[in-house]
Amino acid sequence: MKREETGQQVLSQISCPHCWHKSRPYEIKWVSAHPSLRDDAKVPDGQRRFLPTRFHVSGQAVDSMGERCSEIACPQCHLNIPRDLVELPVAFYSILGSPSSGKSYFLASSMWRLRTTLAQRFAVSFEDSDPIANHKLHEYEETLFLNSKRGGLVALPKTELDGDLYEQVEMEQGRIMLLPRPFVFRMRLLPTHPKVNSGIRVGRAMCLYDNAGEHFLPGAQSANAPGTRHLAVSKALMFVFDPTQHPKVRELCNGKTLDPQVRDDLVSFRQDHILSEATRRIRAELGLRQDQRDKRPLIVVMTKYDAWSSLVGSRPLQDDWVLQESASGICQLNVRMLKSLSDKFRNLLMKIVPEIVATAEAFSEDVTYIPVSALGCSPEEIPGLPPVGNPPRSALGIRPESINPAWSEMPLLYAIHRTIPGLIAAAPERKPA
Repeated sequence: MKREETGQQVLSQISCPHCWHKSRPYEIKWVSAHPSLRDDAKVPDGQRRFLPTRFHVSGQAVDSMGERCSEIACPQCHLNIPRDLVELPVAFYSILGSPSSGKSYFLASSMWRLRTTLAQRFAVSFEDSDPIANHKLHEYEETLFLNSKRGGLVALPKTELDGDLYEQVEMEQGRIMLLPRPFVFRMRLLPTHPKVNSGIRVGRAMCLYDNAGEHFLPGAQSANAPGTRHLAVSKALMFVFDPTQHPKVRELCNGKTLDPQVRDDLVSFRQDHILSEATRRIRAELGLRQDQRDKRPLIVVMTKYDAWSSLVGSRPLQDDWVLQESASGICQLNVRMLKSLSDKFRNLLMKIVPEIVATAEAFSEDVTYIPVSALGCSPEEIPGLPPVGNPPRSALGIRPESINPAWSEMPLLYAIHRTIPGLIAAAPERKPA
C-alpha cells in the first residue's frame, strides 16, 4: 500500500471506524488539548476539533492556545480515531445475531482467549489499541474471568440499542446521529514468528463491531441510526446462531441435558429473518444484485455448544483438531480439518434448521460453520431476581469458577487467517501415501 511520510509512517488513506468516511492524512483534524477550547460543533461535550497550522518538532499539532495535542479525529463526524488506524492497515469485522443469542458472552470469551492464544501459539501480539473505546469489553472480561467472587452467579448486561457501544453526533444543525463505537485492537508479529525477518510488513489494526440484536430486526435501521452499516465494509462477517432458540433443537435435546436454555417455555426468535435482514442491507449498500453472492467469508458461529452437544454425541471440542504445531513451535491452522468439521455441522443444520443454511449460502460464496462454547458450562437461574424478557423468563447467571471456554477464539482465528495474509499460517496438507 502506498504510504506518505509526515514525520512518521502513516497510511495514504484513513477510514473512520465510526462513520467510515475516507480521508487523507492532511485532512485529519486534531483535538484541542487546552481546557478552554470546548466548543466543537458536532461533539458538544468534547474538545474543539481543528485543522492545524502549527506543529511542534515532535510532529504534534499545536492548538490556538499553544497547547501540544496528541489526539486526532475524523473530519466528517469529529469522533476520535485511534492512532493505530493511521499507522496500520485496518481490518473490520462484524458480529451479528438475534437478541439473547449470546453475542456478548461470545465476544468477551473470544477476546479473552485471543489475548493469550495469539501470543503463545502463533507469536502474534494482540493488544488494546484504544483502552477507552474497549472499556465495555474490559468490564465483560472482568465480570467473567477476573471476578473475585468466583462462586457467585454473574451475568453480562444486555447490549442496548443506544448504550456504551454508540456515540451521539450532531452531524448537521438539528440532526443527531447515532454512530457505532467499535472495539479496537492492534496485532504485530513477535520476534519468534517465522515471517518476522522476511521483510514483509505484517501488522494490523482490528475494528470489531457488536450490535444489539434488535438492530437487525427489519425496519430498525434509519438514516440517523446507521448502526449496522459496518457490515458492508467488514472483511469477514460472523453470524452468531443460537441453536437453543430453535424449538426443534430444544425438542431433540429434551431429557439429554439439564441446561435451562433448552426448556420448552423459552422464547424463539426467527434467526433466519435476522440474517436475511442483514444480507438485504449489505446488498443495498454494496449494490449487489439478487443473483450475486458476496465473496467475503461468512462464519456461522454455532454458539452454546455445551447446551446442544448431545445432538453430536456430546464430544468435547478439542483445540488440537485444528491447531497444529509446526517444527518451529509455532502453531498453524489446519484449514482442511476445520472445513471437514464445518461440513459435518452444516449437515446437522440442514437436517434440523435448513432455513439458516439456505439463507447463509444464498448470500455468501464462502460459508463456514464453527461450533463454540463461550462458557463451557450451563447457566443457572439467579434466585430473587424478577423474570426478564418478553415473554418473561427467569434471569440466568454463570459461576466464574465453572467457566471453561471451548473454541471461542476459532471464528476470529479463521477470519484473520482468511483476510490478513501472513499472520496465521495454514498447516500444509499431507500428501497421500
